[in-house]
Amino acid sequence: MVRPYADDEDHTDDLVSDCWVAILEGLDQYRGVGSFDSWALAVSENVGRMRLRAAKRRPETALEDPTSVLDDAPDPEEELMQKERRKALACAINELPERERDAIMLHMIEERDIPETAEAIGVSRPVARSLVERGMARLCRMEQVRQCVMDWMD
Repeated sequence: MVRPYADDEDHTDDLVSDCWVAILEGLDQYRGVGSFDSWALAVSENVGRMRLRAAKRRPETALEDPTSVLDDAPDPEEELMQKERRKALACAINELPERERDAIMLHMIEERDIPETAEAIGVSRPVARSLVERGMARLCRMEQVRQCVMDWMD
């Protein structure tokens, strides 16, 4: 759920931790209406959005020592391309309607099966499958990420 709001895997891990803290701190606000999974996903999405807004407000910080790059570091050009692909895909996923975005995130990113995805978003299995398929079709039609999505689906 938080991957679209993160720059890399480390940032994703930090956001997931922040989400769990927010879920635990807000547990008394869960009233038992609807599934707990849906409520927890909404809390997680809110945490991601808040972190994204906060990051946009603060200026970029320069590297403290730009000469400290290790020789065995990954190819910077390839790393940049991967980062750009992840950003393009994250932006495209964020453009999807909310239910399709949630279904895509759960099924494709978090690798949950259709029954788990359906339960988490509170819909039937056929509806969950349809949401994933429609979301993937929309992503495939988005020119800026067409190749990323095709590679991802293989």
